[in-house]
Amino acid sequence: MGVLLLLTALVQSPADRASIELLRDSLATVTDTVALRRLEAATIEVAKQRRNDPLIHVRLGFIGYHLGEVTKTKQHFDDAAGEFEWAAELQNDWPYPWYGLGLAELAVGESSSIAIENIRQMLGKDYLSKAARAFARAAEADPAFASAVVDLATTALTQRIHPRLEVALNAVRLAAAGPAGRHPDVQLVRGRVEREAGEADSAIAAFTTYLAIGGDSGVGLLELARSYYLAHKPGQGWVAYFAGAHAATSAAALTLYRLDLSWIADSSELTAFDGLPNPDARQQWLERFWARRDAVEARDVGERLAEHYRRWFYARHNFRLVSRHRHYDMTEVYRTAQTEFDDRGVIYLRHGEPDKRAQFICQSSAEPNGEGCAANESWLYHRRDGDLIFHFAARDDVQDFKLIESLADVLGFNRAVRATTSIDPELAALYQTRDDFGPLYSRVARVAHAPGPELAQDRRQGRHNIELGTTTDSYTREFQQLLDVAASEFVVGADSAGRGGQTLHVVFAIPGERLPEQSVPSGAGVRYPLEFRLIVSDSTGDVVASLDTVRVFGARQALRGPAYLTGSLAVAVPPGHYDYRLLVRSIGPAMGVGDLIINPVAVDALAPGQFSVSDIVVGRDGSGLVWMSPAGDTVRLNPLQRFPEGSTVSLYYEVYGLPTGATYHTVVRLEKEGGRSLLGRLFGGGRAPVLLEFDAPAAGTVSRVQRGIALRDVSKGTYRLSVVITDPARGASVTRSQRFQVVDRPTHEP
Repeated sequence: MGVLLLLTALVQSPADRASIELLRDSLATVTDTVALRRLEAATIEVAKQRRNDPLIHVRLGFIGYHLGEVTKTKQHFDDAAGEFEWAAELQNDWPYPWYGLGLAELAVGESSSIAIENIRQMLGKDYLSKAARAFARAAEADPAFASAVVDLATTALTQRIHPRLEVALNAVRLAAAGPAGRHPDVQLVRGRVEREAGEADSAIAAFTTYLAIGGDSGVGLLELARSYYLAHKPGQGWVAYFAGAHAATSAAALTLYRLDLSWIADSSELTAFDGLPNPDARQQWLERFWARRDAVEARDVGERLAEHYRRWFYARHNFRLVSRHRHYDMTEVYRTAQTEFDDRGVIYLRHGEPDKRAQFICQSSAEPNGEGCAANESWLYHRRDGDLIFHFAARDDVQDFKLIESLADVLGFNRAVRATTSIDPELAALYQTRDDFGPLYSRVARVAHAPGPELAQDRRQGRHNIELGTTTDSYTREFQQLLDVAASEFVVGADSAGRGGQTLHVVFAIPGERLPEQSVPSGAGVRYPLEFRLIVSDSTGDVVASLDTVRVFGARQALRGPAYLTGSLAVAVPPGHYDYRLLVRSIGPAMGVGDLIINPVAVDALAPGQFSVSDIVVGRDGSGLVWMSPAGDTVRLNPLQRFPEGSTVSLYYEVYGLPTGATYHTVVRLEKEGGRSLLGRLFGGGRAPVLLEFDAPAAGTVSRVQRGIALRDVSKGTYRLSVVITDPARGASVTRSQRFQVVDRPTHEP
């Protein structure tokens, strides 16, 4: 009876609006369908007496709408839409009829047949479009009507074909300038609509206002960060992003951050994020998450996060799904629960712009049963450890591209199967369009027989690439011209007193003809300004040491082959197993010239209290590069690790942890890789021959050893030089080895 009493106020006034909101609040608590039907029947009787009273029809519409929510029955939403339409005809300048109609149309659309709704959406006649028009009319009737404005904006943002952004933009701007602008939700949707329309500065203003009037800090700061990135203000975006991560305590804010991560994080990372105990831990975890990705390609801190949002905006404008209803056939093996992007968007968010794209214009048409030639794209990514190739086909919906295992699946499952045992001319034409994707595609395009083995290989490769591509992410560096840097490394002690600690030295050589030169004024020669970045990271991707430096190398004249520019970098490192990344880039007009070297390195503890041995350093006279050890020793280096036949190897290493005067034993062996060495054939036996073997007393906390080893009778090839140091007192041995090449004599290399 309490709800029925609300029907007595029939005058259109602020009180009427309050009574409708009270009715809606009351209905929200009612789940008894019998009581709701009695209320509906009683209201219908009143409506029969007052057929031209819009307020009665609005009330009846909200009752029918709630019945639809409770019963999940489309008919009730249809009935509600009819009542709201009637009220709008009677009073079209009042916002409630249009607002209710928008809600009802949305609900009808959600409960419609998937196939029919997809067709309606492609034609722009779907219920979402009708809802957008209704919300717009509500906002036009009263811009201060916050609920209608928020719902209109939300609908425009989620609409899949031709969103009514212009309508929503006008509505939210009007609302924000009036009393409704004091509602945080209005400013929030205003910022989102402004940003969707490309108005980054206006979006920043809206989100700033949203925060100032009490909006959710976690939500507002993340939206502000996104807008800063759109406005090409990455520094401010970085600050806002992590401030929001720390402020994110509400379910809405945490959901936004998690969704943002889900586009590139793997399942273990998402599980870790879900288990973070507090805001401090969340902020620190996210800082590590993005810093690890920056380190992978030796990028500046913050580059990967900025690229993430560049990709996100690009994907929203190019790969958003037209319909939320997706259907999969047998060829579409990758299936995702997200409904924001097609599969091109999924790959783009993880791996960015492909190096090559290709399409095939079908001669036949796709059929409803999944057969026939479908709209298609293929993307190629060049990678150091093997190219990634992805194939997409859009069969049921011309805007919904899905990943497929084999390019042959563009023609449909049955034709792809038949093509393994018979010749299909359209298949050959299809593969011809991917001719520069690799030799496999060229072979299928040109074979005169059924390409069964080739198609099986294509499918295996496609399955592997889909698995890898949808569970990893990348931001590979690209250079207009490679420097072809050669790099090697060694780890020695950190100080002259042998007090412990380790230093990683990375030695590099750059071919002279690869270096872009800059003239020095007054004809004093040429100079080569180069930026170096050395990053050492552990197995989790965390950075343990780094170095950034700029060096300017000078020469009397331009370096040409076979001359090299050489040098070394050093950084302190703790014990452990790492990868180091050496980035070398030219500075100045030739900014696109560079290289990135990635190598593993194992670092043992070098400490006075334990028996240990540094890496061995192999060098030679005339290499043009030396290192001065902390003790003042001149250690010859060899950046290219190449030695002329008959030359002498200069050997250096450090021994730790032996008492002064204690005797240790040294054995030096040389073994040719890929077969027994010449010395082994001369002297017989299965082991590499001993070049040197001697006992020596320890010099103290650290013993620094330099030896010369003549490469007499050593033929050309690749060799491994091994040094075994034994402490007889402990019965402990340590083996260190280094690879190098023996080349023709004479050589002009350093």
